[in-house]
Amino acid sequence: LWKHNAHVVIVGYQAIGTPGRALVDGAEYFRMAGEEIAVHATIHTLGGFSAHASQAQLLDWVSHFNQPRPRLFLVHGEVTAKDVLQRKLTEADWSAGIPGHAETISF
Repeated sequence: LWKHNAHVVIVGYQAIGTPGRALVDGAEYFRMAGEEIAVHATIHTLGGFSAHASQAQLLDWVSHFNQPRPRLFLVHGEVTAKDVLQRKLTEADWSAGIPGHAETISF
C-alpha cells in the first residue's frame, strides 16, 4: 500500500471501521495491527458484484478478459471449491494459483 506504483482492487462491501472501508473511503493513512500504514497505492473499487458468485459465474466473468490473460490468484473461499475452480481455470488455459497463508506474491 505504501508503493506509488501498486494497485489494489476492492470487490464487494467493506464494513465501516475495517481497513478495506478506509481504503474505499480514500484514507491516506489507517491503523492496522497497531501500525500506521500510508496509502500511496491506487485503489480501485468494483461495484455490482455479489460476494458470492457461482463457479459458472466466475468462469464466465474471466472469459471476457482480453489477451494477454492476467495471472489469477484464488484467495477466498472453501479449499475444495478453490481447488476445483483452479483446475477448471487451468483446463481453460488460465494461470491460476492458490497462495498459501501469508505468502508474498511478486508482480
